[in-house]
Amino acid sequence: MELGCGIRVKPVKGREYLYVWHYEPVDGRRRQRYEYVGPVNNAAARRTAVDKLEGYARRAIEDARRRLQTERAIASPAGR
Repeated sequence: MELGCGIRVKPVKGREYLYVWHYEPVDGRRRQRYEYVGPVNNAAARRTAVDKLEGYARRAIEDARRRLQTERAIASPAGR
């Protein structure tokens, strides 16, 4: 299982821009996706990037917990 997300700075034509990346399912596989946020020197873009990162991380953790609970429920004998 791949859990992951992050913030990346990409240079474009001599300027730097913020992107938030995360994994998402595509055709039954997990693919890394980038979402443009804004210029690095823009305070609002930086705050948005952190907010998006926190959201992706929170969802990834909750998804992992749900999967673990489901696996445990399947593995344990019924009635115990």
